[in-house]
Amino acid sequence: MGCGMFLTRHREVLSTAFQVTTGYMPSNQAGRDPYVTSMQWSRRFVGLRLFLSLAAAGWGGYARHVEHSIEMAALLKAKLARFGWRIPNRSPMAVLCIEPPPRSADVAAIVNRVLASGRAWISKADFEGRPVIRACVTHGETGPEDIAALVEALEAAR
Repeated sequence: MGCGMFLTRHREVLSTAFQVTTGYMPSNQAGRDPYVTSMQWSRRFVGLRLFLSLAAAGWGGYARHVEHSIEMAALLKAKLARFGWRIPNRSPMAVLCIEPPPRSADVAAIVNRVLASGRAWISKADFEGRPVIRACVTHGETGPEDIAALVEALEAAR
């Protein structure tokens, strides 16, 4: 489940953005009424995970995490290219769509072999109508040795 958060110093902006009137809401008073100023209304606060992560790591910690993920994805892309694997998506983020070199096993077989090996977790996805291997490199402790292990597992599975 995704989560998000909108932070502002301007209460009136928040109140105006979420102002709603319905018969089943306890009030429609603008201000700090959580029934009026929340998209989730009475549902659980799924944004709490994001809020606590920001409280613990700060914006700088989040930035370092994103930058590290992007660096690890770039490393994976470079290592795979040496073996003839292609990355058809041009995302600057840490999600790669991977196509095996010619004369390799099909994507589903490669994914199943890697998963069965227990060395890494990848998945099969569709990108522009064709099957690809999806690798999401976002764990904060992923390092170059993990990238090397994934490349080895992919090469062994093809």
